Amino acid sequence: MKTNSKLYMKTDTHGQVGIGTLIIFIAMVLVAAVAASVLIQTSGVLQQKAQTTGKETIQEVASNLAITQIIGSRSTATSNDFQYINVTLKVMAGAEAIDLGQVKITMQNKTERIENIGYTTNADPANLSSTQFYVVEMRDEDGSLDASTTTTTVINSGDLAYLVFKPGTSMDFEPREPLRIEVKPEFGTIIVNELNTPASYGVKINVVLYP
Repeated sequence: MKTNSKLYMKTDTHGQVGIGTLIIFIAMVLVAAVAASVLIQTSGVLQQKAQTTGKETIQEVASNLAITQIIGSRSTATSNDFQYINVTLKVMAGAEAIDLGQVKITMQNKTERIENIGYTTNADPANLSSTQFYVVEMRDEDGSLDASTTTTTVINSGDLAYLVFKPGTSMDFEPREPLRIEVKPEFGTIIVNELNTPASYGVKINVVLYP
C-alpha cells in the first residue's frame, strides 16, 4: 500500500526581514545625503550673507568724514547773506574712501532749510543753484579725485577738499544766529555741525564760521 506524502515549503522569514532592513538602511542613507547637501548649501549662503553684512557694517562704522573748516563768503562787506559757503572735508584716519559724488548736504538757518544739495561738475559759481555743490581739490596724492568728472570723485585718507554751495539770497545769516550743516556720505554716519554765526562780521568778505 502506497503511502501519500505531502511536501511542505518552509518560509524563510529571516531573509524577508533582512531585505526590509536593507531597504530601510538605503533609504536612510539617501535621506542623510540629501539633508547633508541642503545643510552645506545653506551654510554657504549664510556665510556669504554674513560676509556681506560684515563688510557693510565695517563701512557704516569706519567710513566717515571730518569737517575741518567752514567759511562763509558775503556778497558785500555790509550784507548779511552768504553768497557761498565753503566746507573743507577730510577722511577720518582709518576710514574707508568716500565718494563725494554720492554725498548730500543739508543746510539750515533759523527759518529755512535746504535739503539734498548734491554734487555737480559745474564749477562756475554764477550758474550754481541752491541744490548743488562743486568740489575743489586741495590735496590729492593718489589722483582719486577729479572734480571735473562724475567718475573720479573719491577722497581717501590723506586727501583734502572743500565743497562750495550757494545758499541763495533768500537765506539770511544774521550775526549770532544758529546755522546747521549736515553732510551725508553714502556710507557711515551723518556729520552734523551746529554753530552760531559770529557776533560781528566787521568788514570781512570771507567770514570763518568754524572752527
